[in-house]
Amino acid sequence: MTGLAQTAADAADPAFAAVVPTWEELVKVGFESLKSYQHWCRLSGMDDGLDQEQPANWLEHHLAEALAPKRPLTEKRQQTLEQLAAGELPWKGFVVEWLGQDAEAHKAFQRLILHVDGFMNVITAKSVYRSGPYRHLIHCLLALACHHRRWIRPLEEWRCVPPKGGHPRRSDQIFSLACYLLGRYPVPNAMVSAWFGGVEEQGLRQQEWFIYMASGGSIRALDAPIKLTRRMAHLFQRSPQLGSVEKSMRWAQVLGMGGNGPLAQATLKTRLGRNFENDEFWSTVVLFLVNNAMMDPTWVGPIVDYIHNMKFAPSRIVQEGGGLEEAPPPQPNFTMKGRSATKLLRQVEAWHGHLSREEYVNFQSWQPCGIRPWELEDEMEELGKVRWTVQELLSSWELAAEGRAMHHCVVSYSDQCADGNTAIWSIGALQEEAEEREHVLTIALDIKTRTVTQARGRYNAVPNKPPKSGKVRDEVQGGYLRLLDRSEYVMQEWMQRERLRRDD
Repeated sequence: MTGLAQTAADAADPAFAAVVPTWEELVKVGFESLKSYQHWCRLSGMDDGLDQEQPANWLEHHLAEALAPKRPLTEKRQQTLEQLAAGELPWKGFVVEWLGQDAEAHKAFQRLILHVDGFMNVITAKSVYRSGPYRHLIHCLLALACHHRRWIRPLEEWRCVPPKGGHPRRSDQIFSLACYLLGRYPVPNAMVSAWFGGVEEQGLRQQEWFIYMASGGSIRALDAPIKLTRRMAHLFQRSPQLGSVEKSMRWAQVLGMGGNGPLAQATLKTRLGRNFENDEFWSTVVLFLVNNAMMDPTWVGPIVDYIHNMKFAPSRIVQEGGGLEEAPPPQPNFTMKGRSATKLLRQVEAWHGHLSREEYVNFQSWQPCGIRPWELEDEMEELGKVRWTVQELLSSWELAAEGRAMHHCVVSYSDQCADGNTAIWSIGALQEEAEEREHVLTIALDIKTRTVTQARGRYNAVPNKPPKSGKVRDEVQGGYLRLLDRSEYVMQEWMQRERLRRDD
């Protein structure tokens, strides 16, 4: 069950005067134990414990939630839902592929469809989770149906307050359903992402983590890519929904080592928020970043890129015949031991400058990713008439030229582009009196998930945020910052047109 959000109007209502519930009151509304009450508090987005203050009329609210009526089911709607469950509507491919020939799983899916539709509109529901390839309500219900033999409570007794004013979120309702069906013990809210991971190897592994923790297991005992200390495990319990279980683990890792929120956010925007291999090494990098707390967080991305390319990225050497030969990374024994922040930043800057010179770049080219380029005619009082262009860069030399113009290391994405994993796009502006297109913003796009993972201007500046680099501030008089801020709008319009998502 999910809780009720207290609004400002509620706070002014005498009925919402804060009180501390007694154990007798907890028993009165049906809580069987202190653990079950703590579990309800967590699902409601509150701290757990008997000292938690509740609205004075919280008993009535809880009873209303527990007895929430289902939406009436008409004969026509039931027929549509049964067709959906049978795989006769647009979700046919997923139903057949995910449930296979398991007749009991198909029955469980039909029961889920019919019951959950009483509280969430299964037919019209759009994406209910922030990221990942399987974000639809149907994806989650299919995943839960795959584990129907492990349900511990009767589905038809689950109740949930319908969303009103955005509360509770649909992802919270899904979390409530999963905990009800599978949970004997409280599970961290961040684990809800397991049910939006599909039924491939990684998704099934995360669902097993959820069930293990819901059965009383410790997150520290999981075979997870990031090993958490006691403090990190405690912080993970309070992690926000970040899009994946591993992302929440990384968030807890940064904070558990002593980092702050901005550092955690900056770290999640790098490859450390998308790739979780070799954590025995990368945890030393995280600790280095935490220990150098005065370092500008905008350096985190360039530092991680530099270290990855030194230690893990194979070199590609152009042969006389034009072919490419892979060689070991430049510094496979790279370590953080004894490394100073000042010296490392000099090395990062030198590497970026080296990358922007075409004579040091091995030529590679690749096919367009399939997303359309775009042009936009725009006019603003501060900028006048501007023709904006959004174009894909299709060779390592184009990346080098972009990096040289923008003073960043986008050319380090060459191998990822050649392998078909990433697409790099350049947003440029041609002003009315100008003769040449001006480079304004560089975008990195994950092709598989159609997600923008980076969007940076000159010297890694971010649109509509105060420039932290003195070199960027020096360009204010040239009007670049106004173009950079406007490029955010251009990017959003292009993303909406191409149905792209953002995770940077």
